[in-house]
Amino acid sequence: MTLDNGLRVVVEEEHSAPVAAVAVHYGVGFRGEGLPGLAHLFEHLMFEGHFQQVEGVGGFCNASTRQDYTDFYTVVPAEAVERVLALEAGRMRAPRITERAIRAQTSVVREEILGKTRRPYGGFPWPRLSPVLFREAANARDGYGDHESLRHVTPHDCEDFFERHYGPANAVVTVAGDVSARSVLEAVVRTFGEIPARPAPAPVSWWEPPAGPRRASYHDRLAPQPALAVGHRVPAPATGAPGAPGAHFGLSALAGLLAGGERPRLRERLRRETGHTVTFSARVGLFDFLDARDPDMWVLTAVHPEDLSAERVLETVDAELESLAADGPGERELRRWQDTWLTSHHRSMDRIANRVRLLGRFELLFGDPGSAARLAETYAAVSAADVAAAARDLRPDSRALLTVRPAAHGPAEGETP
Repeated sequence: MTLDNGLRVVVEEEHSAPVAAVAVHYGVGFRGEGLPGLAHLFEHLMFEGHFQQVEGVGGFCNASTRQDYTDFYTVVPAEAVERVLALEAGRMRAPRITERAIRAQTSVVREEILGKTRRPYGGFPWPRLSPVLFREAANARDGYGDHESLRHVTPHDCEDFFERHYGPANAVVTVAGDVSARSVLEAVVRTFGEIPARPAPAPVSWWEPPAGPRRASYHDRLAPQPALAVGHRVPAPATGAPGAPGAHFGLSALAGLLAGGERPRLRERLRRETGHTVTFSARVGLFDFLDARDPDMWVLTAVHPEDLSAERVLETVDAELESLAADGPGERELRRWQDTWLTSHHRSMDRIANRVRLLGRFELLFGDPGSAARLAETYAAVSAADVAAAARDLRPDSRALLTVRPAAHGPAEGETP
């Protein structure tokens, strides 16, 4: 349903437990924020007084800022849904933004930024990999922003950001759980329907021309072992349809075969050939699967022993990609990984907070929340040929490489600390 002011509403009835979740997605993330870090700071500011009211009805709430959206989500007993909708409508109508709140939340953001340097592999692979793979500032930025520039943010800056990006026509409200769709829609009309319409920002493309191979390194004084991260550009997301998976699905299966499950290809090959055990991870999407518009990235990371060079690890990665590009995986191997992915997916969807956020972001990004229900069927349709095509796309000449020098080494000359 779409209200007269442009607000889109998605409702899913799911009566297995007496709980419900509310998510509000706004169509602005850190790529479209203008001042670096403002989208994330504004996410913090929107919580002024909100936690206490949600906890007062026995619920919990949280939020996140991604490349192309910011989402706020709440889980409460089902009878408290209308209360939460009223709270969210109040935030959309007129959040309370004061100089004092800005200074307080800027300090919180500063601690988050500093926290990246206070733990091993902090900022690895995100946000350090993005500026290696991308050249455009909007794609390369880290989303946290620079604390020094955020210190100068004013209430006027925040009010302008709110007016441009937080109107109903740039938002999706999603409710899922033990609710009546009809009652929810009536409540949304009552609480959100009187919010004045404002034009939604014009769509912006963040596409940039593909770059050649790029690399960077930095010293992590807390890391016990070296590490590397590989990033590749991936095409514009397409949620696909049953029997016709988009490229993202083949890339996701490829990531799982290389680094996931009980016997991932990369770990097993390196163990056979070198006797070393290397910890790999891989995924399609900087944050999550089908979580952003173009461009996004395919990411692989490895933490390896000091006597096993990054070049040797990359040789193994390239050899496995060449093997899969030529022959694809075996049917049993692919089916085993698909079963693993499907089990993980269904377990994730059992958590109502995950489900309501997925529905909302699929409406916001793709205009089709129903595609969330088709994910399992579409993933099950991925073929060996889809995986082979994905492997052929991940060429060394399009790779971004980020390496980490561990605690035992000082920074090299010209290296990022």
